[in-house]
Amino acid sequence: MTISDTTTGTASLDLSEIALQLEASLHRRVLIRPTGFGRAVDALSVSPLRVPVQERGAEVALILIDQDGRPPLTADEFEAVDAASALVRSALRRRGFSPGDRESLLGDLLDADESVRRDAYSRALQQRWVHRDGSTVVRAVLIDATVTDIDRIAFGRHLGHLRPAPAYLVALEGGAILLVGPTTDADFDEELRREAERRRMRILGIGSASPAAGATDLRGAADEATIAASLAAALPQFHPSVDASELGLWRLLASTSAGPEALRTISPAADVLYSQPDDSQRLTIETYLDVGANVVAACRILFLHRTTLYYRLERMPSVVKDALDDGVKRSSLHLALKLIRLWESTGRLRPRLPST
Repeated sequence: MTISDTTTGTASLDLSEIALQLEASLHRRVLIRPTGFGRAVDALSVSPLRVPVQERGAEVALILIDQDGRPPLTADEFEAVDAASALVRSALRRRGFSPGDRESLLGDLLDADESVRRDAYSRALQQRWVHRDGSTVVRAVLIDATVTDIDRIAFGRHLGHLRPAPAYLVALEGGAILLVGPTTDADFDEELRREAERRRMRILGIGSASPAAGATDLRGAADEATIAASLAAALPQFHPSVDASELGLWRLLASTSAGPEALRTISPAADVLYSQPDDSQRLTIETYLDVGANVVAACRILFLHRTTLYYRLERMPSVVKDALDDGVKRSSLHLALKLIRLWESTGRLRPRLPST
């Protein structure tokens, strides 16, 4: 039974896949059956642990966990079972359930259907689970791909119990868990990292964003937070966490649809610099442009004498010198050099060897 799970934003999962992920977390056999689908305990011990999955007070499925003389489940293992229950509910919800609890409402905040998102956002505002005044933040926590959906959900659901500032899980998208909560200080991100480390999960990057004034749902803020998380993972200056409002130029570069093959068109000068056997010329020009062509500042950063910098600039390829003398070409060169930096950080271009 393969069921699309739009509530948590995960790819299509069937109940057997959820059971396999839970088995990996518990290191014991697991079976999951919807209510009314008969007995499925033959492959388990005589008295398996039975965990009912309920929706609005009614049992909709049963998780059966092999005991077989094993010790009782730990607190972390019970969190994994709870996460599996959430996945099962989300999957079965596609079959016609429409609960009204907070978990379901928060999941609807990022539903694929815009009307569902808007309705959920309106109801969440009425319940004061989110706010319009800028005090609500969407966080995207990008996690290593080796972590299962169950472990991601268990981690995300745990964060809803943090005090004084909880962060509620609303979706899994593209390797990230998406959380909604109040604005916090940097200590909150540090708490996320500590909890992930305790669970032996590697956080690649954390991004945050607040909904724009007048927003009718959280989709835009979630997209901005996800981009911020990807840049926090890719670029050292933003690692380990960054708010979308701090991205500046990098936000524009991250949204470009151009690929490395377009570099020669965007800026022939940047293409020539990238093609050099080492990156000394590119680093010189990038630094020079970063400081607004201020020779003194560039020399300080590059640890060069002023005469040496002038010598390097004079020996640049003619297409580069031409770009430096033209306002539009100079701007295109600067942007293209940052694009190269982004593409190298995300694996779309192979970094050049540094000069020796």
